Amino acid sequence: MMKLGKISPLAFSRMKQRGISIDTLNQLLTHGQIERQLDGAQVVYLDNPTPGPSWAGRPQPRLYAVVDAAGDVLTVEKRVRLRS
Repeated sequence: MMKLGKISPLAFSRMKQRGISIDTLNQLLTHGQIERQLDGAQVVYLDNPTPGPSWAGRPQPRLYAVVDAAGDVLTVEKRVRLRS
């Protein structure tokens, strides 16, 4: 579990562009899986958001944030991962 630190201007801009709310970012940081990087940064991600009925048969988005060693959010992204 990770607490929300400062949000960089780039991350805030990306959140606005991609329709990611502060609440969603908090959920990501609270419940996401963490991959630690060699430089001390962390990638926090959620692979399986709760799908609604309209999700049937569609690829699921992967929501992730990159957080630096101090805990500041550097960027936030939604990616769709196609299943093979």
